[in-house]
Amino acid sequence: MGADNVSLRLSVIAPPAGVAHCLQGKEGVCVDVRMSTGKTIVFELPARLEEGKTGPRFLGDFVRAEGKSRRFVYVATGRQAGQAGAMWDRRAKVDLPEITPAMVKAAGRGGLALEGSYQGTDAKGGPTCATVKVEWKAGKA
Repeated sequence: MGADNVSLRLSVIAPPAGVAHCLQGKEGVCVDVRMSTGKTIVFELPARLEEGKTGPRFLGDFVRAEGKSRRFVYVATGRQAGQAGAMWDRRAKVDLPEITPAMVKAAGRGGLALEGSYQGTDAKGGPTCATVKVEWKAGKA
């Protein structure tokens, strides 16, 4: 394992139009800012699986850690995404999946791709924020 051997494709489904979205790097820097038109936004982010003290774990420029095993990425919206004067100032916390032996094997061959999605609009019509539920599945590398 090592290098950028995992491709994560994260889809934000039907986000509210006119709201900026971006991936947020570890230093809080916005990357790949997109203005929503109401259609699905797809972010692609590289990650890698590396062996840690408690087993394999996700690492990379966008991967953040909480505790010994939780790994996640942030999707920022509105002012958090650099949209001056936006009414929203939010970010969604997207948990990465538990690492399985099949994932480790696929990543070792350099071909692991994981796809996940979440609804981009909350019940009140704003951009989804806080921890979001994402079902990850293996996709095409």
